Amino acid sequence: MTKFNQSFKQRVINFYLQHGKNRSLTRQHFQLAEQTLNRCIKQFNHNGNNGLEVRGKKQTYSPEFKLSVVQAVKQGKCSAESACLHFGIANLWIISQWLQAFERQGINGLMPKPKGRPSIKPQYPKMPPKPKTED
Repeated sequence: MTKFNQSFKQRVINFYLQHGKNRSLTRQHFQLAEQTLNRCIKQFNHNGNNGLEVRGKKQTYSPEFKLSVVQAVKQGKCSAESACLHFGIANLWIISQWLQAFERQGINGLMPKPKGRPSIKPQYPKMPPKPKTED
């Protein structure tokens, strides 16, 4: 569940624009953290009203997409914060996790991890049945 819905974000942006783009007044009026307000404003400036949309369920990203984002940040083409806006990623934390995984494990760190409880496998392979001998 998201903390703020689209209508609330729209009210924040409208208040911000009506009061001369005064960030401190907007933060005090809506009792928002500075980082939250800044993220909301950046999303609006980059994507307009579409940037304020609440994303649905947890989104999964392909390893190729993750690699392209990581390479863009590591090559200095954009900062992690601007990569969030450019690639449409919900949170800066996601990119930092990808960067850490890439540093530790390379491309394998960006591969999806198996979900759920691991299956119980026998330690030894099954022995073939003994051939039946006729007496």
